[in-house]
Amino acid sequence: MESQAILIHHHIFKNAGTSFCYALKQYFQNRFLEYDLPNSRIITQKDLGNFIQEHPEALAISGHHICLPTPQNANYQAISSILLRNPFSRIKSIYKFEQKQQAHTPGAIQAKKLNFKDYVLWRLEATPNMLGNYQTHYCSRSKPADICKQPTEEELEIAIANLKTCAIVGTVERYENFLQLASQHLRQFYPDITLGYMRLNRTSQLQENAEDIKTNLVEELGEELVADLEAKNQLDMKLYYVAEQIVNYNLKSVTIASP
Repeated sequence: MESQAILIHHHIFKNAGTSFCYALKQYFQNRFLEYDLPNSRIITQKDLGNFIQEHPEALAISGHHICLPTPQNANYQAISSILLRNPFSRIKSIYKFEQKQQAHTPGAIQAKKLNFKDYVLWRLEATPNMLGNYQTHYCSRSKPADICKQPTEEELEIAIANLKTCAIVGTVERYENFLQLASQHLRQFYPDITLGYMRLNRTSQLQENAEDIKTNLVEELGEELVADLEAKNQLDMKLYYVAEQIVNYNLKSVTIASP
């Protein structure tokens, strides 16, 4: 019997994941499931494997803390998908989201009390991982003990290797291209799939030019703080550019395959 294809969406906070989940839900409907554990616990390969076995109806699963790479099994083929984002753009988006979020989390409380600069300073003190190389941390972690670990060049290499195991890679700044690539890949399993474009939870205009994003941050935060953020996100910028290269490479096949 042919193994079942199951799409796994690694949902990084403020990386257009809500929009992608909406598109998946429209197509897969009740066969799309979301899977997160209490207290933002990391979902290991074993956790995900157990969840898949317990939910044989699932054709698409999204979770905020699902580790890479995903497990494989004789009964299913896990297809990983992930969106990365310019880390500078992500910083402002987190602040705006938590400003309007109806929640009593520390971040939501502080975002409503503090201006953008003071919020960033608070975040860097309270939860430095959130604004510093978070995506590298996300893509390289494999066990709960990694939750507060500061990534290094070694973790970056792991993150890049894990990223390259993903069948569908995109960037928030090129979300439409991501949907195009996702649709093309998934049609081999679901020939009639359509993934509609709709941006949800959007808190800012997307800017494709990295220099413009940085310039705007300097105006709001000052050169010293932006320089500190730049130093704290060197690994994420490298990972982001790897994602861009993967997108560019994969888009060539879309162009060739088009009539």
